[in-house]
Amino acid sequence: MISIVITDDHKIVRDGIRAILTGVSGIKVTGEASDTLQLREILKNSVPDVLLLDIIMPGESGLDAIPALLKTAPGMRILILSSEMDEETICEAVSRGALGFLHKDSSRQELLRAIESVSAGEPFFGQCIAGIIYKSYTKKLQENSVSGRESITPREREIIELLAEGLCFKEIGEKLFISPRTVENHKNNILAKLELKNTIELLRYAIKHKLIHI
Repeated sequence: MISIVITDDHKIVRDGIRAILTGVSGIKVTGEASDTLQLREILKNSVPDVLLLDIIMPGESGLDAIPALLKTAPGMRILILSSEMDEETICEAVSRGALGFLHKDSSRQELLRAIESVSAGEPFFGQCIAGIIYKSYTKKLQENSVSGRESITPREREIIELLAEGLCFKEIGEKLFISPRTVENHKNNILAKLELKNTIELLRYAIKHKLIHI
């Protein structure tokens, strides 16, 4: 059973998410908060498997709260659910410890996939992320091309393409007839080969070097 806490300053949003998750097998909403102060009170008594966290809230922002929240509850996975979707915000959330990022316009199916992936320790980014990164990079065409890096194999290109589609390790494994662990190993090898830090940087690289097309 995946336990969920919802943190958003709009009650109608919290009610909507709770309605989506109510009755879903294997998922249980164990609490909700309107700001990080309420959230910290909840975490004193119970730590969820997944925290759905908004960014823009009164007082402390969700983004600023991430490091302290993970220090308080190191086993908790954070999935950002926000309408703030610029590249800088996404990368900052990831650098601070968020494992996933979804737009509030995401579908019910995508939200459930994100929760499943993040709860398993797998990063998940909504399908619109690649488009956002692409638009940002069209403004940076003067940036020097990356050189001296090893070429990507056909299998690694497949992994990158499927990651860009928003698939989790399990779904990619099913498509390629390999285990989720093998998919994760491929991704880690790609990051090491290209000297990249995370999936966001990998998508940026793939778009820039036309390994994927938006």
